[in-house]
Amino acid sequence: MASKQPLVVEVLRGPVVESLHQVMAVVVNEIGSITQYWGHPQFLTMPRSAIKMLQALPLIESGAADKFELEDKHIALACSSHRGEKDHITALTQWMDKVGIKESSYVCAPHLPYNEESALEMTRKGQKPTVLCNNCAGKHSALITTCLHLGEDPTGYEKYEHGAQKRLRKVLTETMRYDHSKTAYGIDGCGIPTYAVPLQNMAVGMSVLINSKESPVRKAASERILRAVRSFPFYISGSDNFATAVIEKTHGRAIIKGGAEGVFCGVLPEKRVAFAIKASDGAGRAAQVATASLLLQLGGLNETEFKALAKYTMPTVTNWKGDVVGQMRIAKAR
Repeated sequence: MASKQPLVVEVLRGPVVESLHQVMAVVVNEIGSITQYWGHPQFLTMPRSAIKMLQALPLIESGAADKFELEDKHIALACSSHRGEKDHITALTQWMDKVGIKESSYVCAPHLPYNEESALEMTRKGQKPTVLCNNCAGKHSALITTCLHLGEDPTGYEKYEHGAQKRLRKVLTETMRYDHSKTAYGIDGCGIPTYAVPLQNMAVGMSVLINSKESPVRKAASERILRAVRSFPFYISGSDNFATAVIEKTHGRAIIKGGAEGVFCGVLPEKRVAFAIKASDGAGRAAQVATASLLLQLGGLNETEFKALAKYTMPTVTNWKGDVVGQMRIAKAR
């Protein structure tokens, strides 16, 4: 399907549509050709954390992951927006010890864990969050590890002209087929540059992970990343999260990753398709509902799985007592 009209997510309170969100989506095949879209494929936006699997490629391709004998759970963390649970922090600490990374090397700022129980436990114990609690600590560990493997001083790795960022621009330019040295950029929440790219190029980038025609080095790196995420979905996010739940429920038939401001990217390895989604108003709740609907349409989720994940795929609106007072859904085409 090709439609200039975006997907519309309705938020109902009782029988009344209280809010509407417009969501754009692009689907491509394994060689990056558009097969379906809703809205504007050329919509310029920032992928944020939704492309962390692409950002993890240099860690594998440089040989750094092999040099320091990183496990698949560490590779999954490199692609993650983790929720700061105990096992996340433990695995990141193991990674630091393997490589010899100092906590002072990280530029991502500490914040309380996204997981509510972990945050409350830390608060009860009077503990302060460390940089490893930052949801992007895995990505930063990957950047620092690659620098150390290549004999490069990681100091300032977040700067535009540092070798770490040049490598990211190179791999993102190659995978997305969009020159990242010539596009506008801003600074992500974790402190490194994030680049403005058309939505369709985000989908094209993700297709590299399933493209059998890629170079042997890139194909092997992509397969390792997908294997790690499929094997350790908990480390891609954590408990009570849509991305982790989808990967777990489908046993990796659908692999998705969200980003701030209403972005999702994903691949369906068996179906040989990839996609990118953006809620135009940045609403994460709308992007999640649209992603779930798209997964059902593409066969990434079957009806049974879709219903089993209803809290994410068909979310309800509740009041402070927990009573259901509304729902969210994709609006029917008019």
